[in-house]
Formats: sequence, C-alpha cells, structure tokens
Amino acid sequence: MSTVKQKLKETRVSYTFQVVQSQSSVIPNGWELPKQTKAVKGIQLSADYPDKLYYRGSQRIEIGGEELFPDNFDSRLLMSSLAVAPRERFFDLGAVAPGDLSIKVRYKDVNHGKAAFVGGYKVIITLLLDQVV
Repeated sequence: MSTVKQKLKETRVSYTFQVVQSQSSVIPNGWELPKQTKAVKGIQLSADYPDKLYYRGSQRIEIGGEELFPDNFDSRLLMSSLAVAPRERFFDLGAVAPGDLSIKVRYKDVNHGKAAFVGGYKVIITLLLDQVV
C-alpha cells in the first residue's frame, strides 16, 4: 500500500461586498472556496474605508459548515495594520477543513460616533488557503 503525497500551494482568495445602508445586515450569497482547497489557514478583513469597518462592523463567519466566528464578532479583531508584514496580516486559523466549500457571512453595520456612514463602504475578506496542485 503506497501513500501519495499531495503537493500544496499557498494562495490567497478575496471576496467583497458593499455595505450600502447604515445600521443594516449584509449576507453575501454564493461564495465558495475553490475546489482544490485542502485547508483554510488564515483570514483578514479590510475595507476601502478602514475606519468604518473598524468602528461599525461585526460579523458571523462560517467556512465549510463550521462556525469560526460567532454573531457580533468585532471586525477590528480580524483587521491588520499596513505596518505589519504581508504574511503576518492574517488571523491564524490553523488548518480549517474546507468541508462543503461554502463560505457564509452575516455582516452587521452599527452606528458609531467616530465613523459616519456617509456613502457606504466596501468590505474585503481575504482567505489564506492551501490548495492541491
């Protein structure tokens, strides 16, 4: 009986959505991991207006049928500064199995005095993946 060792390649995949209404929830639909995904190793949140994401945002995130972050998990805990090396900007997830390849997000925007809504903002979720080559 021989074991075949799979070659893995580390890659990044980004998903985006717009927050267009203050004090609302956004649930993006149809997000899926690439079929070659072996493990999800990290996650990072960013935005075109980072202060809005930092002060106003929270979310629930589920990958492959497994809840990784519960309702109302603060976005600021998944963000990183530009002063941090690119490889270190990801929140370490270990090696989450891709399961059914689904990505489910329920994002919530709430008012905050330090970040006015004015015109909305775009949220970017970047995942660090191991993929089979």
